[in-house]
Amino acid sequence: MNSWQILGIEPTGDEALIRRAYARQLKTCRPDSDPDGYQRLREAFEWAKSSASALQPDETDDAPERALAVEKDAVHRPEDIAAAEPDAEASIFPGYVAEPGLEAVAAFPPSLAPIYTPEEMQALAAELVNEGNGKLTALDALFQRVSHEGNLMQQQQFHQDLAAALAEQPGLSEWLVEKISDALQWELDQYSSGYLVPEALQEALNAQIHATGRERAWHEMKNESQHGDLSTRLALGLLCGDRAAAPLWARLVPGLIAKMAQQVNTLYVTFPELVQRLNPAMLEFISARRCALSWQGLFLLAFWGAIFPLALSGSPPGLPTGPIAFALVVYFLYLSDAILMGLRRRPWLMGIFILLDCLVSVALLAALLVGVLVLTISHSAAKGEGFSGMTPLFIVLIEWLILWSVWSKQAPGLRRPGIAVARLLSSPWRLLATLEFSVVSYPLIAVYAIFCCLLLDALLNLAAGLYG
Repeated sequence: MNSWQILGIEPTGDEALIRRAYARQLKTCRPDSDPDGYQRLREAFEWAKSSASALQPDETDDAPERALAVEKDAVHRPEDIAAAEPDAEASIFPGYVAEPGLEAVAAFPPSLAPIYTPEEMQALAAELVNEGNGKLTALDALFQRVSHEGNLMQQQQFHQDLAAALAEQPGLSEWLVEKISDALQWELDQYSSGYLVPEALQEALNAQIHATGRERAWHEMKNESQHGDLSTRLALGLLCGDRAAAPLWARLVPGLIAKMAQQVNTLYVTFPELVQRLNPAMLEFISARRCALSWQGLFLLAFWGAIFPLALSGSPPGLPTGPIAFALVVYFLYLSDAILMGLRRRPWLMGIFILLDCLVSVALLAALLVGVLVLTISHSAAKGEGFSGMTPLFIVLIEWLILWSVWSKQAPGLRRPGIAVARLLSSPWRLLATLEFSVVSYPLIAVYAIFCCLLLDALLNLAAGLYG
């Protein structure tokens, strides 16, 4: 229990409030019936008065009054106590006159005579950090010695000295601080924790804990760069290495750049200071948009490469619709972004390219929507429903929902059609990612591949009929 809790008030710089609290507590801590309680109360009162100036605002216009208050607090003679504290002992014990010898004892001037040496405290803190639970018994023994031999000021000083010594120990863990806090009732997660361990020391403890976590994370990264899986070893080997430039093979390993970016993003969230230790050439390499192989690109190439031969098997021979369609797929999935990156230093040429890309993308989207609608109407007419049936209206609604889902809201206006086409073509991979590559996702991808094959075959036949 600290001085403010003994007085029963919150920390304050108002000495009048401190004196009134002292007078209230004197009713239960009388020197004749409870000398030990009175001693603790008196020590708490003296300490609170000496700390009140630190809690008062620094105003120069009331310096004379504060100087007078300090001068009055320094008086401990019996005749001065009666004059300086008329609402304390004099009001509780009418007619009570303290003898000079008794008053000298009752004043209890605060003493910070050392019960332990700084070296002893530093050694204990080092042992706690290095050995943990094994030294909690030694901590309890020292705390018991301070509690029995020391006064209130020394007991409070013990908590601060221990916190300061721990804050200087590399390797301090949050687990250890929580164990010590529970053992000594620091209650670091409570508002009143600042009384035993001041806020400045709490911040120092947290800083040392953060430093420990940072060094541990760096050590784990170095360890994974040697003993992790292949992609992790390659990514961390480049990030933690000293290469002056990224090697060519870094672009040829699928997913390597994404893995490196993931590692850097994780550090930015947890320990951003560690990013400064990484290879700056690698950080520049992954921050720029570059052409490189990825698992997404390889999967989509295999997916559409398998779909087109099946879809073209029933198309009329001699027509270029199939090769043109496959060339458009390759362009939107792989070439459009590469061309844009190559034209960054030629704005006028980039503007012409974006305009042409927008026109082609709009034409493709319109052809896809109209083609699906025509196929639906033809199928409905074959059943005698015609355009008035519900099936065409349902297909139109589905088409607009799909277009809305792939339409970009952040990209510039002329780039939105091209991005929508690219997202439609990458929908197989997006489906896998949405299902988190679970077991269920692969049968669904197979069904989706059959649907795309049938739809593409029907659209190519329709285009061939119009071309013929």
